[in-house]
Amino acid sequence: MKYFNGFSSGFNSFFKAIPFIFRNNFWWVFLIPLFLSVGLYYAGFSLIGYVGEMISGKIDSFLFSPDQSWLIGFLLGLVGGLVQFFLKIIYFFIFAYVSGYILLIILAPVFAWVSERTEAIVKGVDYPFSFSKLLVDVWRGILITVRNMLVQFGVTILIFIVTLLPLIGQLISPVTFILYFLITSYYYGFTNMYYTCERKGLSVRESVRVVSKNRGVAVANGMIFSFTLMIPIIGVMLAGFTSIIATVGATLAMNEIPELSDSKSKLPAGEITSGQV
Repeated sequence: MKYFNGFSSGFNSFFKAIPFIFRNNFWWVFLIPLFLSVGLYYAGFSLIGYVGEMISGKIDSFLFSPDQSWLIGFLLGLVGGLVQFFLKIIYFFIFAYVSGYILLIILAPVFAWVSERTEAIVKGVDYPFSFSKLLVDVWRGILITVRNMLVQFGVTILIFIVTLLPLIGQLISPVTFILYFLITSYYYGFTNMYYTCERKGLSVRESVRVVSKNRGVAVANGMIFSFTLMIPIIGVMLAGFTSIIATVGATLAMNEIPELSDSKSKLPAGEITSGQV
C-alpha cells in the first residue's frame, strides 16, 4: 500500500510541477536543455560525418588506384555513404540508450539550482546563493548519477543473463521489458530526488535508504522521463524538458516525506499555498 501511495504522490507532484514552474517565473530554464539537445545532436552527427569521410578516404587510398574506373568510383562513393549512414544509426542508438544520464550529468548545475529554488518557494525561505555550495551539490549530483547509471546497467545485464537460462529465462522473458522500464524509472527518479537529500545533509547511504523506502515516488517521478526517451528521433530533446519538470516534481514530493522535513518548514501533506503554485 505504501508503494502505491508513494507512486500516486510522485505522479501527482510531477504534474503539479508544470504550473509551479510557470507561476513562479523560472520557465526560462527550459531553454537550457533545448539548446543542449540541439548542440549534442549537431556535434555528434558532425563528428560521425567527419569519421565516415575519413574512413572512406582510407578505403580509397588503400584499395583503389588513381586510374580507377567510373564504376569503381561509384562503388567507392556508395561504400562511403553506407559507412556514414550506419555510423549515424549506431550513434543514434548509443546516444538514445545513454542520453538520459548524459542529460542528467550535463544539466546537474541546473537541477541543483531548480531543486533549491523549488524548496525555497515551498518553505517560504530564501537560500542565499553560494557558488561553493552549488559546486558541491553539482559534484555530488554527478557522482550519484554515475553511480545510478552503473547500478542500472549492472542490473540490466543481470536480467539479460537470466533470460538466457533455461526455463527461468522463458518465464521472465515476457516481462523483461517491464522490469527494465521500472528499474530505469527508479534510478532516474532516484537521481532527481537526490538533490533534496543532499540539501538535507544526508549521506549517499542515507539517501539510498530514504529513496528505497519511497521507491513508489522514485518510479513515478522517473517513469515519464524514461518513457519520453523512448520516443524516436525527438525523445532526447523532449527529455530535456521532462527532466526539469521531474526535478521540480521530485522536490515537491520529497518535501511531503515526514522524515525529511520538520514541522516548522513543512507544508501540510499534499498542499502548496496558492501563491506558490
